[in-house]
Amino acid sequence: MKRILIVDDDPDILEVFQLALEGEHYTVYPLLSPRFIFKTIREFNPDLIILDVMLNGMDGRAVFKQLRSNPDTEQILVIMASARYDETYINAQKYHPDDYLEKPFNIALMLQKVNRLTLN
Repeated sequence: MKRILIVDDDPDILEVFQLALEGEHYTVYPLLSPRFIFKTIREFNPDLIILDVMLNGMDGRAVFKQLRSNPDTEQILVIMASARYDETYINAQKYHPDDYLEKPFNIALMLQKVNRLTLN
């Protein structure tokens, strides 16, 4: 069973992600703060991370850069999610996510993106 780590500072959004993904038989770990993301990655060993760009007190883009700069996490698939920044802006950054999800998101589209990435 594929494992997905979701990092978002909105508990309601975490719950929507979790319910939709568990309904598709994914194992989900919701994380409200990226503060312990590397510890969580070591313990949970996700196949995919859904990472919000705007996190309370932290920038998801900086967290993503750390993920891509670290040999232990650089190969983990990442979907960046944002209500503020569009896909063009996210892809213009030095490090590119494996996909992008605009918030508010369509659950069917989110599941399609997740399934496409995790079926490899």
